[in-house]
This record gives sequence, structure tokens and C-alpha cells, in this order.
Amino acid sequence: MGSPRTALVPPMPAVRLASTVVGVLVAVAVAVGLVAGVGAGVGAALGGLTVVMVSLMSGPRWHAVALGAAVAVIAALATLARDDALLLGVLTAAAAAVTLPVVLRYGPVCGTAPVVAAVAGTAAAEIGPWAAAGGVVVAAVAVPLALAALGLARLPATPLPRRTTAAYVAALALGSGAAIAIGSALELEHALWLVVALSAVLVPVSGETTSRARRRVIGTVLGTLAGAVLASFLSTWLGIALAVAAAVGGLAWSIAKDEIRGSAFTAAVIVLLAGAASTAGAWDAALQRIGLTVIGVVVAIALALLIARVERGEEAP
Repeated sequence: MGSPRTALVPPMPAVRLASTVVGVLVAVAVAVGLVAGVGAGVGAALGGLTVVMVSLMSGPRWHAVALGAAVAVIAALATLARDDALLLGVLTAAAAAVTLPVVLRYGPVCGTAPVVAAVAGTAAAEIGPWAAAGGVVVAAVAVPLALAALGLARLPATPLPRRTTAAYVAALALGSGAAIAIGSALELEHALWLVVALSAVLVPVSGETTSRARRRVIGTVLGTLAGAVLASFLSTWLGIALAVAAAVGGLAWSIAKDEIRGSAFTAAVIVLLAGAASTAGAWDAALQRIGLTVIGVVVAIALALLIARVERGEEAP
């Protein structure tokens, strides 16, 4: 059993690699934010998160670029669908669906894709289609190229069984699409947070024991809720600083193959970045965001149970 410090701090080689990668993400997001505004910068950060693990894994670099380009087009279209709840839901679902070829090859490493579409398509980020597309595309191109230039060691892919992968992507697409469509139709000011919570918590890992799966889900739920509370009451820049620190921890634990801690930290990153694009302001708005986060978490857990059932059916003789 590790000490309290080792329970929280990843192995130092993983921390050094994660710090380098997050440094690249921050540099790209800041550059985009300075040119096109905070909303586009957050889009670039989320777009970078969507492709970063693919960029680190063994495989062609263009896979990450192609994924980013597809998500960028959807994000641009989402900015034009802010007054059409159904269309925004379809586009958010499409952002998850286009990740299927990548998830089949590399594993569930790009779950932030529907968040990018939801951020672009709600009042959370007042940006136009060109800024949305440009922010994500710049990140999708710059992050893989920068990581390649640094000569970082490539990580092995961790694909899931095909049936489990299809169930995961379908659940992510249908869940996130329905969440943002219903939330927008009900004119919930912070409907985005349903998608944020769902995307953060819904992370399947093949072959988990029941106890390990329970610990991972608890970790992601705690990370999501902690991020929601902090994002609701901290200033934008302090929230971004915490997101950077959490990103280093989440990526380092993921590199160290600790999915439980990696998922918890990564969940907090997603929520904190979404919070940077949509400050809560008044207490009632903050409480609404936290409440919607809880609802998103419950939906994600229900979908995760369905995915686990699919996987057990696949393993049955």
C-alpha cells in the first residue's frame, strides 16, 4: 500500500512527460485565445485534449489531425445551431460518432469530442463558426506536430473489444446528443453541463473487476463534482490554472496505466475547462450547474452499466 504522497503523485517519469505534453497544449490554447478570444482558446484546449492521447500512441499522426478536423467542422456547424435544440443535439451526437474509427484502434481516448460541439453550440462560448473551427483545427494540427518534434516515446494503443467500443460510442453519442437537445429545448441556461458530466464519467475499461470498476466510477464522479464546484466559484484564470495542474496529473496517471486516478483527474480537467468558457456568476446559476452535473453523472453511470452488460454478454460462451 503506498504512502499518501504516492497515492496522489504519479511516477516522476510520467509527470515529466505529462508536463511536456500539457505545456504544448497550454501554449497552443493561449496562442489561439489571444488571437480569437477566450471561447476559441477553450475550444482549442478541448480540441487538443481530444487528440492528445491519439498523438502520443503508436500510429500515423494524421489520425489525430483527421479526428480534429472532423470535430472542428462539427463545432463550426454547432455555432449556427444555437437556436435549434434538435439540430444541436444531432451535431453533438455526431461529434461523438466520428470518434468511432479512432476509438476502435486506440481505445476510449477522445471522449471530449461532444463537449467541444456542446460548448460551441451554446451561449457558453460566444464565438462564430470560423473561430470555433479554427481553434480546434489549430490544436489538432499543432499538438501532434509539436509532440512529434519533441521526439516523445510513443505509447501502445489500448483498444477495447469491438462490441464494447461500439456500445460505448453509441452511448456517448446518444446520451450527449439527447442531453444537450433536451436541456436546450427546456431553455436551461447551463445545459452544457449535462454533456460535460456525461463525457467525463462515461469511460469504459475492458476486463475490469466489479470492485475496480466501482472505484474508477467513484473517482470520476468525485473528480467531476469537485471540478463543477470549483469552476462555479473560482475566477476564470484560477480555474484554468487548476485545470492545467489536473491535466498534468490525469495524463501522468494515464501514462502510468492507472485508469482510476487518470479518469478522476481528467474528469476534473474537462469540467474546469468548460467552466472557463461559461462563468456561473450568481449562486443560483452555480447551483444549477452543479445540479445538472449530478444529473449528467447519474445518466453516465446508467449508460456505463449498460456497456458493462454488453461486455459481459460478449465474454459469455
